[in-house]
Amino acid sequence: MAHIPKYEKVKNMILADVRTGVYQTGERIPTREQLIEKYSVTRTTIGQALKILVSAGVLATSKRGGTVVTGQAMPLNIALISTLEEANVSNILSISESENFGIYKPLLEAASEFNLDFMDIKKLSPDDFSWCSKYDCMAWVMPPDKFLNKLSGYKDKVMVINRYRKELDFIATNHRQALREMTEYNLDKAGKDCQVFFLDSSEHDDFIYRERREGFVDACQKANKFYRIIDLSVPDYTSMFEALMEIEFDQDKNVLIVSPCLAFTGAVLRMAHLHGLEFGKNFFYSDFDNRHSLRNTGIQIISAIQDYDSMGRKLVESLRNFGEEKNQFFIPYTIMK
Repeated sequence: MAHIPKYEKVKNMILADVRTGVYQTGERIPTREQLIEKYSVTRTTIGQALKILVSAGVLATSKRGGTVVTGQAMPLNIALISTLEEANVSNILSISESENFGIYKPLLEAASEFNLDFMDIKKLSPDDFSWCSKYDCMAWVMPPDKFLNKLSGYKDKVMVINRYRKELDFIATNHRQALREMTEYNLDKAGKDCQVFFLDSSEHDDFIYRERREGFVDACQKANKFYRIIDLSVPDYTSMFEALMEIEFDQDKNVLIVSPCLAFTGAVLRMAHLHGLEFGKNFFYSDFDNRHSLRNTGIQIISAIQDYDSMGRKLVESLRNFGEEKNQFFIPYTIMK
Protein backbone atom coordinates (compact mmCIF):
# COMPACT_ATOMS: atom_id res chain seq x y z
CA MET A 1 0.00 0.00 0.00
CA ALA A 2 3.06 2.24 -0.33
CA HIS A 3 1.47 4.18 -3.20
CA ILE A 4 -1.42 5.36 -1.00
CA PRO A 5 -0.58 8.90 0.18
CA LYS A 6 0.48 9.13 3.80
CA TYR A 7 -2.15 11.75 4.55
CA GLU A 8 -4.86 9.32 3.35
CA LYS A 9 -3.54 6.63 5.68
CA VAL A 10 -3.44 9.06 8.61
CA LYS A 11 -6.91 10.40 7.77
CA ASN A 12 -8.28 6.85 7.74
CA MET A 13 -6.65 6.01 11.08
CA ILE A 14 -8.02 9.15 12.76
CA LEU A 15 -11.45 8.50 11.22
CA ALA A 16 -11.37 4.90 12.48
CA ASP A 17 -10.68 6.19 16.02
CA VAL A 18 -13.66 8.55 15.71
CA ARG A 19 -15.97 5.82 14.41
CA THR A 20 -14.94 3.34 17.10
CA GLY A 21 -15.30 5.84 19.96
CA VAL A 22 -11.64 6.34 20.83
CA TYR A 23 -12.43 10.01 20.34
CA GLN A 24 -15.93 10.88 21.61
CA THR A 25 -18.26 13.59 20.34
CA GLY A 26 -17.18 16.97 21.77
CA GLU A 27 -13.78 15.62 22.78
CA ARG A 28 -10.51 17.12 21.63
CA ILE A 29 -8.29 14.89 19.58
CA PRO A 30 -4.51 14.98 20.27
CA THR A 31 -2.59 18.07 19.22
CA ARG A 32 -0.81 18.20 15.90
CA GLU A 33 2.50 17.64 17.64
CA GLN A 34 1.12 14.56 19.37
CA LEU A 35 -0.30 13.24 16.10
CA ILE A 36 3.02 13.84 14.34
CA GLU A 37 4.74 11.74 16.98
CA LYS A 38 2.02 9.07 17.03
CA TYR A 39 2.04 8.47 13.28
CA SER A 40 5.69 9.38 12.58
CA VAL A 41 4.78 11.79 9.79
CA THR A 42 5.38 15.42 8.92
CA ARG A 43 3.35 18.46 9.93
CA THR A 44 2.26 18.83 6.31
CA THR A 45 0.86 15.28 6.28
CA ILE A 46 -1.07 15.85 9.50
CA GLY A 47 -2.37 19.13 8.14
CA GLN A 48 -3.67 17.49 4.95
CA ALA A 49 -5.37 14.67 6.88
CA LEU A 50 -7.09 17.04 9.32
CA LYS A 51 -8.16 19.35 6.49
CA ILE A 52 -10.10 16.51 4.85
CA LEU A 53 -11.84 15.59 8.11
CA VAL A 54 -12.68 19.20 8.92
CA SER A 55 -14.06 19.77 5.41
CA ALA A 56 -16.24 16.67 5.83
CA GLY A 57 -17.58 18.01 9.13
CA VAL A 58 -16.18 15.14 11.21
CA LEU A 59 -13.84 17.50 13.06
CA ALA A 60 -14.06 21.20 13.88
CA THR A 61 -11.19 23.51 14.80
CA SER A 62 -10.87 26.77 16.67
CA LYS A 63 -7.88 28.78 17.81
CA ARG A 64 -8.72 28.24 21.48
CA GLY A 65 -10.53 24.94 21.54
CA GLY A 66 -8.18 22.87 19.43
CA THR A 67 -9.65 20.19 17.17
CA VAL A 68 -12.79 18.46 18.43
CA VAL A 69 -15.08 15.68 17.25
CA THR A 70 -18.39 17.06 15.99
CA GLY A 71 -20.39 13.83 16.04
CA GLN A 72 -21.22 14.21 12.36
CA ALA A 73 -20.69 11.00 10.39
CA MET A 74 -18.50 10.91 7.32
CA PRO A 75 -19.94 8.70 4.59
CA LEU A 76 -17.63 5.94 3.46
CA ASN A 77 -16.19 6.27 0.00
CA ILE A 78 -16.89 2.81 -1.44
CA ALA A 79 -15.85 1.27 -4.72
CA LEU A 80 -18.08 -1.67 -5.64
CA ILE A 81 -16.09 -3.74 -8.13
CA SER A 82 -17.91 -6.40 -10.13
CA THR A 83 -18.71 -7.58 -13.64
CA LEU A 84 -21.89 -5.52 -13.52
CA GLU A 85 -21.88 -2.73 -16.09
CA GLU A 86 -22.85 0.64 -14.64
CA ALA A 87 -25.44 1.12 -17.37
CA ASN A 88 -27.40 -1.81 -15.93
CA VAL A 89 -27.24 -0.72 -12.30
CA SER A 90 -30.46 1.31 -12.43
CA ASN A 91 -32.38 -1.73 -13.67
CA ILE A 92 -31.53 -3.98 -10.74
CA LEU A 93 -34.15 -2.66 -8.31
CA SER A 94 -36.90 -3.40 -10.83
CA ILE A 95 -35.88 -7.07 -11.24
CA SER A 96 -38.42 -9.12 -9.27
CA GLU A 97 -36.52 -12.43 -9.25
CA SER A 98 -33.10 -11.27 -8.18
CA GLU A 99 -30.98 -14.42 -7.77
CA ASN A 100 -27.38 -13.14 -7.78
CA PHE A 101 -28.62 -9.54 -8.23
CA GLY A 102 -29.67 -9.89 -4.60
CA ILE A 103 -26.12 -8.98 -3.67
CA TYR A 104 -26.62 -5.51 -5.13
CA LYS A 105 -30.21 -4.66 -4.24
CA PRO A 106 -29.76 -3.90 -0.49
CA LEU A 107 -26.71 -1.77 -1.24
CA LEU A 108 -28.56 0.23 -3.88
CA GLU A 109 -31.46 0.74 -1.48
CA ALA A 110 -29.01 2.09 1.13
CA ALA A 111 -26.86 3.99 -1.37
CA SER A 112 -27.64 7.39 0.19
CA GLU A 113 -25.64 6.34 3.27
CA PHE A 114 -22.43 5.99 1.24
CA ASN A 115 -20.43 7.66 -1.49
CA LEU A 116 -20.72 4.72 -3.85
CA ASP A 117 -18.95 4.19 -7.17
CA PHE A 118 -19.59 1.18 -9.40
CA MET A 119 -16.49 -0.12 -11.18
CA ASP A 120 -16.38 -2.68 -13.99
CA ILE A 121 -13.73 -5.24 -13.14
CA LYS A 122 -13.18 -5.90 -16.84
CA LYS A 123 -11.71 -2.41 -17.15
CA LEU A 124 -9.23 -2.83 -14.28
CA SER A 125 -5.71 -4.21 -14.20
CA PRO A 126 -4.45 -6.45 -11.35
CA ASP A 127 -1.13 -4.58 -11.63
CA ASP A 128 -2.53 -1.10 -11.04
CA PHE A 129 -4.31 -0.24 -7.78
CA SER A 130 -3.38 3.45 -7.82
CA TRP A 131 -7.07 4.36 -8.06
CA CYS A 132 -7.90 2.80 -4.69
CA SER A 133 -6.39 5.61 -2.59
CA LYS A 134 -9.58 7.68 -2.89
CA TYR A 135 -11.73 4.96 -1.30
CA ASP A 136 -12.22 3.93 2.31
CA CYS A 137 -13.39 0.48 1.21
CA MET A 138 -13.18 -1.65 -1.91
CA ALA A 139 -16.04 -4.17 -2.04
CA TRP A 140 -15.10 -6.88 -4.56
CA VAL A 141 -17.94 -9.07 -5.81
CA MET A 142 -16.59 -12.52 -6.76
CA PRO A 143 -13.14 -11.33 -7.90
CA PRO A 144 -11.18 -13.72 -10.16
CA ASP A 145 -7.91 -15.13 -8.88
CA LYS A 146 -5.73 -12.56 -10.66
CA PHE A 147 -7.27 -9.87 -8.43
CA LEU A 148 -7.96 -11.99 -5.34
CA ASN A 149 -4.28 -12.88 -5.13
CA LYS A 150 -3.37 -9.19 -4.87
CA LEU A 151 -5.94 -8.07 -2.29
CA SER A 152 -4.01 -9.17 0.80
CA GLY A 153 -1.80 -6.13 0.32
CA TYR A 154 -4.87 -3.91 0.79
CA LYS A 155 -6.60 -5.91 3.51
CA ASP A 156 -7.44 -2.86 5.66
CA LYS A 157 -9.75 -1.51 2.98
CA VAL A 158 -11.09 -4.65 1.28
CA MET A 159 -14.40 -6.49 1.60
CA VAL A 160 -14.72 -9.61 -0.57
CA ILE A 161 -18.12 -11.01 -1.52
CA ASN A 162 -18.51 -14.74 -2.25
CA ARG A 163 -14.80 -15.42 -2.00
CA TYR A 164 -12.87 -15.85 1.24
CA ARG A 165 -9.41 -15.72 2.70
CA LYS A 166 -8.42 -15.72 6.35
CA GLU A 167 -6.65 -12.37 6.14
CA LEU A 168 -9.53 -10.55 4.41
CA ASP A 169 -12.97 -9.33 5.41
CA PHE A 170 -15.50 -11.46 3.52
CA ILE A 171 -19.15 -12.39 3.11
CA ALA A 172 -19.55 -15.68 1.29
CA THR A 173 -21.03 -19.10 0.84
CA ASN A 174 -18.78 -21.79 2.26
CA HIS A 175 -18.32 -23.57 -1.07
CA ARG A 176 -16.08 -26.30 0.29
CA GLN A 177 -18.50 -27.19 3.06
CA ALA A 178 -21.47 -27.23 0.66
CA LEU A 179 -19.80 -29.69 -1.73
CA ARG A 180 -18.69 -31.86 1.16
CA GLU A 181 -22.23 -31.99 2.55
CA MET A 182 -23.83 -32.86 -0.79
CA THR A 183 -21.22 -35.49 -1.59
CA GLU A 184 -21.59 -37.13 1.82
CA TYR A 185 -25.36 -37.26 1.30
CA ASN A 186 -25.06 -38.87 -2.13
CA LEU A 187 -22.34 -41.30 -1.05
CA ASP A 188 -24.72 -42.56 1.60
CA LYS A 189 -27.56 -42.90 -0.93
CA ALA A 190 -25.43 -44.51 -3.65
CA GLY A 191 -23.91 -47.16 -1.39
CA LYS A 192 -20.37 -48.17 -0.53
CA ASP A 193 -19.68 -49.90 -3.87
CA CYS A 194 -20.67 -46.97 -6.08
CA GLN A 195 -18.45 -45.48 -8.77
CA VAL A 196 -17.61 -41.85 -8.01
CA PHE A 197 -16.67 -39.12 -10.50
CA PHE A 198 -15.98 -35.40 -10.14
CA LEU A 199 -16.36 -33.16 -13.19
CA ASP A 200 -13.55 -30.64 -13.35
CA SER A 201 -12.18 -28.08 -15.78
CA SER A 202 -8.50 -27.20 -15.94
CA GLU A 203 -9.47 -24.13 -17.98
CA HIS A 204 -11.44 -22.81 -15.00
CA ASP A 205 -9.01 -23.59 -12.20
CA ASP A 206 -10.16 -20.68 -10.07
CA PHE A 207 -11.18 -20.21 -6.44
CA ILE A 208 -14.67 -21.67 -6.84
CA TYR A 209 -13.60 -24.82 -8.67
CA ARG A 210 -10.75 -25.44 -6.21
CA GLU A 211 -12.89 -24.98 -3.09
CA ARG A 212 -15.70 -27.16 -4.41
CA ARG A 213 -13.28 -29.82 -5.59
CA GLU A 214 -11.63 -29.86 -2.15
CA GLY A 215 -15.04 -30.30 -0.52
CA PHE A 216 -15.68 -33.30 -2.75
CA VAL A 217 -12.27 -34.77 -1.89
CA ASP A 218 -12.92 -34.19 1.84
CA ALA A 219 -16.09 -36.29 1.66
CA CYS A 220 -14.46 -39.10 -0.32
CA GLN A 221 -11.48 -39.28 2.01
CA LYS A 222 -13.76 -39.33 5.04
CA ALA A 223 -15.63 -42.28 3.48
CA ASN A 224 -12.36 -43.88 2.34
CA LYS A 225 -13.82 -43.84 -1.17
CA PHE A 226 -11.89 -44.07 -4.45
CA TYR A 227 -12.86 -41.44 -7.00
CA ARG A 228 -11.96 -40.20 -10.48
CA ILE A 229 -11.53 -36.60 -11.63
CA ILE A 230 -12.86 -36.02 -15.16
CA ASP A 231 -11.45 -32.96 -16.95
CA LEU A 232 -14.13 -31.39 -19.13
CA SER A 233 -12.09 -28.56 -20.60
CA VAL A 234 -14.08 -28.47 -23.81
CA PRO A 235 -15.32 -25.58 -25.95
CA ASP A 236 -19.02 -26.36 -26.24
CA TYR A 237 -21.97 -28.51 -25.17
CA THR A 238 -21.47 -31.11 -27.92
CA SER A 239 -17.83 -31.66 -26.97
CA MET A 240 -18.81 -31.87 -23.32
CA PHE A 241 -21.45 -34.50 -24.04
CA GLU A 242 -19.08 -36.53 -26.21
CA ALA A 243 -16.44 -36.47 -23.46
CA LEU A 244 -19.00 -37.68 -20.92
CA MET A 245 -20.05 -40.53 -23.20
CA GLU A 246 -16.48 -41.78 -23.19
CA ILE A 247 -16.51 -42.43 -19.44
CA GLU A 248 -16.44 -46.16 -18.78
CA PHE A 249 -18.90 -47.40 -16.17
CA ASP A 250 -19.21 -50.74 -14.44
CA GLN A 251 -22.82 -51.68 -15.33
CA ASP A 252 -23.24 -53.61 -12.07
CA LYS A 253 -22.47 -50.67 -9.78
CA ASN A 254 -24.27 -47.45 -8.97
CA VAL A 255 -22.84 -44.24 -10.45
CA LEU A 256 -22.30 -41.01 -8.52
CA ILE A 257 -21.29 -37.87 -10.43
CA VAL A 258 -20.54 -34.60 -8.66
CA SER A 259 -20.46 -31.35 -10.60
CA PRO A 260 -19.07 -28.07 -9.24
CA CYS A 261 -21.53 -26.00 -11.28
CA LEU A 262 -24.74 -25.96 -13.27
CA ALA A 263 -22.98 -25.77 -16.64
CA PHE A 264 -22.39 -29.53 -16.87
CA THR A 265 -25.88 -30.65 -15.83
CA GLY A 266 -27.67 -30.80 -19.18
CA ALA A 267 -24.98 -32.92 -20.79
CA VAL A 268 -24.76 -35.18 -17.71
CA LEU A 269 -28.50 -35.91 -17.69
CA ARG A 270 -28.50 -36.67 -21.41
CA MET A 271 -25.52 -39.00 -21.02
CA ALA A 272 -27.14 -40.79 -18.06
CA HIS A 273 -30.36 -41.30 -20.04
CA LEU A 274 -28.52 -42.82 -23.01
CA HIS A 275 -26.60 -45.14 -20.68
CA GLY A 276 -29.85 -46.33 -19.15
CA LEU A 277 -29.06 -44.83 -15.76
CA GLU A 278 -32.06 -43.92 -13.59
CA PHE A 279 -31.83 -40.97 -11.25
CA GLY A 280 -32.15 -41.94 -7.58
CA LYS A 281 -31.83 -45.68 -8.29
CA ASN A 282 -28.51 -46.47 -9.94
CA PHE A 283 -27.52 -42.89 -10.77
CA PHE A 284 -26.87 -40.06 -8.30
CA TYR A 285 -25.86 -36.52 -9.10
CA SER A 286 -25.33 -33.08 -7.54
CA ASP A 287 -24.54 -29.64 -8.91
CA PHE A 288 -24.62 -26.04 -7.62
CA ASP A 289 -27.20 -23.23 -7.68
CA ASN A 290 -29.72 -25.28 -9.64
CA ARG A 291 -32.83 -23.93 -7.92
CA HIS A 292 -35.20 -24.77 -10.80
CA SER A 293 -34.13 -28.32 -11.68
CA LEU A 294 -37.53 -29.84 -10.88
CA ARG A 295 -39.33 -27.29 -13.05
CA ASN A 296 -36.87 -27.55 -15.93
CA THR A 297 -36.08 -31.29 -15.99
CA GLY A 298 -38.70 -33.02 -13.85
CA ILE A 299 -35.88 -34.19 -11.55
CA GLN A 300 -35.05 -32.75 -8.14
CA ILE A 301 -31.29 -32.63 -8.42
CA ILE A 302 -29.27 -32.34 -5.23
CA SER A 303 -28.01 -28.77 -5.37
CA ALA A 304 -26.60 -26.13 -3.02
CA ILE A 305 -28.57 -22.89 -3.35
CA GLN A 306 -26.76 -19.73 -2.35
CA ASP A 307 -28.56 -16.95 -0.50
CA TYR A 308 -27.53 -13.87 -2.46
CA ASP A 309 -30.12 -11.65 -0.77
CA SER A 310 -28.60 -12.37 2.66
CA MET A 311 -25.15 -11.66 1.26
CA GLY A 312 -26.37 -8.26 0.12
CA ARG A 313 -27.97 -7.43 3.47
CA LYS A 314 -24.89 -8.54 5.38
CA LEU A 315 -22.74 -6.42 3.04
CA VAL A 316 -24.69 -3.28 3.93
CA GLU A 317 -24.53 -4.11 7.64
CA SER A 318 -20.78 -4.71 7.44
CA LEU A 319 -20.15 -1.51 5.52
CA ARG A 320 -22.00 0.47 8.15
CA ASN A 321 -19.48 -0.84 10.70
CA PHE A 322 -16.49 -1.13 8.39
CA GLY A 323 -13.15 -0.79 10.13
CA GLU A 324 -14.52 -1.32 13.62
CA GLU A 325 -13.95 -5.07 13.70
CA LYS A 326 -13.18 -8.03 11.50
CA ASN A 327 -16.07 -8.93 9.21
CA GLN A 328 -15.89 -12.58 8.19
CA PHE A 329 -19.26 -14.21 7.59
CA PHE A 330 -20.33 -17.44 5.95
CA ILE A 331 -23.92 -17.07 4.76
CA PRO A 332 -26.00 -20.26 5.19
CA TYR A 333 -26.93 -22.08 1.99
CA THR A 334 -29.81 -24.48 1.32
CA ILE A 335 -29.35 -28.02 0.03
CA MET A 336 -32.28 -28.88 -2.26
CA LYS A 337 -32.98 -32.62 -2.16
